[in-house]
Amino acid sequence: MRTKLNVFGTISEAYGGSWRHLGEMVRLIWFPGLLYLIFSIASAFVNTESQFFLALALEAASLFLWPVIAVAWHRFILLGDVSAGAVHFSFGRPEALFLLVSVLLFLLLAPGIMLTMSTAMLQESSAAPLLSFFGLLLLLVGFYLFVRLTLLLPAAAIGAPLDPRLVLERTRGNFWRLVAVFLAPMLPLLICAILLGILLQGGPLLQVLAVIGLALVSIFFAVVNVAALSIAYRELVGTAGSESPDPHIEPVI
Repeated sequence: MRTKLNVFGTISEAYGGSWRHLGEMVRLIWFPGLLYLIFSIASAFVNTESQFFLALALEAASLFLWPVIAVAWHRFILLGDVSAGAVHFSFGRPEALFLLVSVLLFLLLAPGIMLTMSTAMLQESSAAPLLSFFGLLLLLVGFYLFVRLTLLLPAAAIGAPLDPRLVLERTRGNFWRLVAVFLAPMLPLLICAILLGILLQGGPLLQVLAVIGLALVSIFFAVVNVAALSIAYRELVGTAGSESPDPHIEPVI
């Protein structure tokens, strides 16, 4: 019998567990997390036109720091792993695989995006409507696969086999459930970003406070996002070597 993801239960557990274990999870990644915040805040004040290479360097640094943070959180949630030292900063095989899977997932969206964008340059061409249709179709297919295959990320983090066929099999019939689970932390973050964005219209002090506030809020919702992804993976795929894994973040309902 195919497993159906409990959307409300997953979201409730993700928020409740993240709040209870927020201190532990922040302590686990405080150093790479601090660097990530610094680079994110700095990039908000960099002019991409006049300081292109600096902006590119900051984005690249953030790109490599995120796997360090996300892998540590996934392993904490799914395996109960806690770093023995005061500073956790590791970029090994799990982090490299996590980054590789992330890039491959986003490449699923690339053909649709590129084809859709190309229609803007061919507006007067008779082929533009057809290209636009196929671009949208590819984008929808890419998004469908992107959502279902996102569960490969926790697998990469905990060293489980990367089996797209297994993930597609286990997520069959759960596309909209996964979309709901992924939107749960994104929508509140978007609302907070809009509200804090109002402060960006003020003076320099308000702008700095807005960027710092958004960065801090983003930490919590990043924890919730990783927790939701981990819980969805645990419920639909399961952790390696265990048919009924015991989650480190306890259920709240």
